[in-house]
Amino acid sequence: MAGRSFVFTSSALRSLQRDQDLLDRDRHRRQLAEHRVSSYVPQWAREPPGTGSVRPPVLCEDVVVHNALYTGDLQALQAVLLVQTSNMYLCWPPLSAGLWSLTYEQELTTPLHVAAGRGFADCLKHLLQRGADVDRAPGGSTALHESCDSCQPECTKLLLMYGADANAMTDDGLMPLHVCTEPQSLECARYLLQFGAVVGARSAEEDDTPLHVAARGGLADHVDLYLRYGAPVDPVNREGLTPLNAACAQPQEARDLPPQGA
Repeated sequence: MAGRSFVFTSSALRSLQRDQDLLDRDRHRRQLAEHRVSSYVPQWAREPPGTGSVRPPVLCEDVVVHNALYTGDLQALQAVLLVQTSNMYLCWPPLSAGLWSLTYEQELTTPLHVAAGRGFADCLKHLLQRGADVDRAPGGSTALHESCDSCQPECTKLLLMYGADANAMTDDGLMPLHVCTEPQSLECARYLLQFGAVVGARSAEEDDTPLHVAARGGLADHVDLYLRYGAPVDPVNREGLTPLNAACAQPQEARDLPPQGA
């Protein structure tokens, strides 16, 4: 059939032109999105572990992916999440509202963070099995920080079993134990200690230990747990306070205090 040509109708030509316009528009949108995202994502967040090459994050605009993640729909997630999360991550920057330097770090997230923070253990396991980077921290904290801060013990244990760093530090200098600030986070703290979290670790800014945090918040069960794991009793933070000072500086309910003579 070499040398022969086909005659297209005017409607077919218009349809082909529309398809080409859509492809060009989509290509332009992707290029623009990659430029806008990579322009403010830190260098370390764009480099896959063990390599020096820059891999920009994937800007996710797929409503189906959003719905699957934020509702914990494992079946839908398995069907639509086709990206290789070991070397790249999805993110949701506030592009429509503009980039605000004081808040953008709270907007960057990954599927792992969403699942861990909302307690969707099945979705979290699926992402981990696909090779998601367990310690990725595009917004300054890891998925482990997210699960502990949200009091999700099952997700916390799952992340630790897949190799999450129990002593990872946020951009604000906090380790996962430092964000266990609610009574419901006790099991999270227990799992962290079982997987090697340093019970006497200091926060970067305040120089607090987990014992300071627990004592200040009146978390008697946390205090007991940390002491059983050998936490130093009298460390002094940047304000010159010991955990006992921190506890006395805050109002405490009588039921939260240890028995007399303990």
